[in-house]
Amino acid sequence: MTAKEISKLANKILYHKRKYYDGEPEISDEAYDSLEDKLRQLDPENPVLFVIGTPEGGKVTHDIPMLSCQKALDIEEVIKWSQGYNLFVEYKVDGLSLSLTYSEGRLVQAATRGNGVTGDDTTLVAMKIKSIPKIIPVKDRIFIRGELFMPLSEFQRINALGADNYSSPRNLAVGTIKQKDLSLLDKRRLEFFAFELIGYKEEKTLHEKTNILLEWGFKNAKIDSLDAPSRENIETTFLKAKKERTSLDFEIDGLVLKYNEADAINKAGTTAHHPKWMIALKFESKGKVTLINDISWQVGRTGVLTPVAELAPIDIAGAVIRRATLHNREFVETLDVAIGDQVMVIRSGDVIPKITRVVTKGHNFVTLPATCPSCGSILHIEGVNLVCKSQECRERDIQKIRHWIKTIDIKGLGVKNIEKLYDSGYIKHFSDLYDRKLTETKLVTLLGKNGSRIHQNLQNSRELPLHLFLAGLGIENLGLEMGKTLTKHFNSWEEIENASIAQLVIIEGISDLTAGYIIDGIQDPTLAKALFDKGVSIYYSADKRRPSRQIKSNLLDFIGNEEIVDSDAKITDYSVSETKGTVYVTGKVPEMTKKDIKTLIEKNSYEWAPITKSLGLLVIGGKPGNKKLEKARKYGIPIKTWDEFLSDLV
Repeated sequence: MTAKEISKLANKILYHKRKYYDGEPEISDEAYDSLEDKLRQLDPENPVLFVIGTPEGGKVTHDIPMLSCQKALDIEEVIKWSQGYNLFVEYKVDGLSLSLTYSEGRLVQAATRGNGVTGDDTTLVAMKIKSIPKIIPVKDRIFIRGELFMPLSEFQRINALGADNYSSPRNLAVGTIKQKDLSLLDKRRLEFFAFELIGYKEEKTLHEKTNILLEWGFKNAKIDSLDAPSRENIETTFLKAKKERTSLDFEIDGLVLKYNEADAINKAGTTAHHPKWMIALKFESKGKVTLINDISWQVGRTGVLTPVAELAPIDIAGAVIRRATLHNREFVETLDVAIGDQVMVIRSGDVIPKITRVVTKGHNFVTLPATCPSCGSILHIEGVNLVCKSQECRERDIQKIRHWIKTIDIKGLGVKNIEKLYDSGYIKHFSDLYDRKLTETKLVTLLGKNGSRIHQNLQNSRELPLHLFLAGLGIENLGLEMGKTLTKHFNSWEEIENASIAQLVIIEGISDLTAGYIIDGIQDPTLAKALFDKGVSIYYSADKRRPSRQIKSNLLDFIGNEEIVDSDAKITDYSVSETKGTVYVTGKVPEMTKKDIKTLIEKNSYEWAPITKSLGLLVIGGKPGNKKLEKARKYGIPIKTWDEFLSDLV
């Protein structure tokens, strides 16, 4: 039997497994068992044979959230954090975090980290990876978390084949697990290092838990245990790892240090963002020199302008960098940076592009805009920023609308669609999204076939939890966390609306200044009242009418609390100004048909579109069409490789 026929048999088994669990079996148990027996004879290691229940694919909600890791800037910060506790030290492997679930001794589910709350189901992928044991000698329901990666030797082997030139092992690993054809995992070797065991003898130290994982057949990235940590032994361990970096068969970007004893871990606890008992100390980011072709100034929702350097494209650590934030007016003046300068660019945290210094000055001096690039109003200097105070600024209005849409997570309304609606006169304020005049017919006329879906998504967002409603208003210093804080101290909208500064400042995290922003924003008739007038309503966490909705995280959720740009800025990605929008793919994508590509794009909230001036992104596979590339460059359309695009989806 051919590989194609085996795959067809496996899919048939999955189909009948789903029908059985849906309560709609189409064949007898005996007939089903015979199918499994046949597959077991033909392909005893086929992942379908190990699946318990029915893998639904799509998103998986983590039983226990997968939090980020806090980052230390230097060894001094690590020493302060350690508080003298004994430490467990691991390599910080540059891969993709996975959570494995075992029940009754068998692997039953695997999922990517995603946004920490939900991730992508990768159960069938995990079943194909040899370094992930399918059976362990324990009956409890436990979770094992770790890093999935492609060894450097495997990455070099694949690139040497010459069919495609992949940018980095991580991107290739991500691309591999995204493919529908599981046979690709037989051609590309992936490895898994376990770094956390949850739900099994919690009193054990991390050192003991690691030994248990080794006994079960897992590999790990442990390098040392430090009793009574000091500057000397932490620095020695760090420098040793830095030296070993070049001889390892996997990429690392630093160390992860953890409290070793269970008592210390339990005492430290966690925040909403990260465990307090672990910290990452990263190597100095890799950097390169490139030219600043231009500096654009982007207007945010509060009128603050953020300067962005438009760079001559440069590859740093596997990503093509075209843009980097310059933060604010003061940063530009202090760095003395101008168009034509040669600058050093690093990827801060190996993620976000950052300009650290001017290497060679060009012939231009620092120039600051005198008027708003959007509306032409005179700009004002406020602290470190340039600010547009006009109440009739197109870009400022659009960013306010965009902030509401992103906070509420209304699918389908990317920046291009917002601009179309704004320029057509249908929306000038985010409350206009709920105007009865914005009918489904009008949305379809303006935005095409997705207009119907967008209309439904808007109607579904008319009733919101209080904390989400508050965060969407765009009041300064009132984000999602502050919204949650307020809902813990006030039982209704009316209580918040009537709160005084004295009532607010006694709440932890609220200063006099923030209290003033909140009161002014709550009482502003153009914000909450405008939404109420359009039929938007609020429900509370204790209200059982609807469950709280999970909100998709933005880039900051993935990189921690590291400040990358002013929160008021438009730029949210280092090579494309919009994370969702229209996409066209040209060139060969391994193991995927055009239909597969379109399905993947639509599943991740992008829209397939032809190459016109309004296209949001061109993605290139192997041997892309030269005419399409020339057309995209002519129109100034952002371009990414297929690997880079897949990496953004994870």
